[in-house]
Amino acid sequence: MIGIIVSGGLSFLFVIVSTFLGVKFFKSRNIGQNIQEEVVFHEHKKGTPTMGGIFVILGTIFGFLLSHINFWTIGRGFEVVLRNVNTDVLGILIISISMGLVGLIDDYLKVKESRNLGLKAGQKFALQLIAGLAASAYIFSLGYSTKFYIFSGFGIDIGIFKWVVIVLLMVGITNAVNLTDGLDGLVAGSSCISFAGILVISFWIYRHTGYYSEFINESFLTVDISLLISSISGACLGFLWWNTNPAKIILGDVGSHFIGALFPLILISLGAEGLILFFCFLFLMEEASVIIQVISFKYRKKRVFKMAPIHHHFEMLNWAETTIIVRFWIINGIFVVLGLGLFYADWVLFGS
Repeated sequence: MIGIIVSGGLSFLFVIVSTFLGVKFFKSRNIGQNIQEEVVFHEHKKGTPTMGGIFVILGTIFGFLLSHINFWTIGRGFEVVLRNVNTDVLGILIISISMGLVGLIDDYLKVKESRNLGLKAGQKFALQLIAGLAASAYIFSLGYSTKFYIFSGFGIDIGIFKWVVIVLLMVGITNAVNLTDGLDGLVAGSSCISFAGILVISFWIYRHTGYYSEFINESFLTVDISLLISSISGACLGFLWWNTNPAKIILGDVGSHFIGALFPLILISLGAEGLILFFCFLFLMEEASVIIQVISFKYRKKRVFKMAPIHHHFEMLNWAETTIIVRFWIINGIFVVLGLGLFYADWVLFGS
């Protein structure tokens, strides 16, 4: 428990300080956000430093690795002990960073060309697909079955399609988080809430390994996965300090891609793929609004929303940006609680 608190705290402090310094550096180099022409009500955000997700990634790495250094041992007092890093959990972090690099390339091209267009859609999708395939191959290498677990105690064997689904989840959730990143603090705040909920699940699994060992790799029955989740949650909270409205810095594609990749990787490793619907509900809602808008306009020549993603729809209804953000946080929190409830119900029915 102490390690979990330490990892989140270290990440939080690292991101608070590094982002503050990063804002100054980016401003001195004129590294700022460019705005889509159609989003005229965001003109005031033009020039805001971007690529803040770099600090979220660095903060997560910092908190996760340093939490493996013990400076105090109960019964023996001060004693520096280096604990081994779980390589399987580290693999999840590395794959998520690789997805973040896709976003970093996109952000870099936007800044370099001084326009809100980076990688071409095909190029971006291809790179995301490669990261998704790497994730699927990695989960396969860990010996996971072809069952798709709705909840830990209930899974459906979908055969080879399991590995295809993992790729789709990686690419789909990553793009969903990226689409959501349009208002100050929306992704950072929502992600912090969702990861906090997943942290509860991971720690519960760690304390009840007997039941969960039936369908979860032993590497993820350790406290290390909780340390990683605590680190990313702390990093998102620290970034929110500077990203809250009015934002001093923007997450950028590098951050949204990194966060978006971590969600499915962590939940799949914990045998709780079905809970993605609840812990990522807000992001999926934003993505669904875009899909609905595109399909409706293509086949009906009518728009369902004034603008998609859906947060822009409410902006065009003259909702204050902070009102939209807080209400979306509340929606996200409600579904996180529902997800936790279903996870616990599974334990009551099958595990206890």
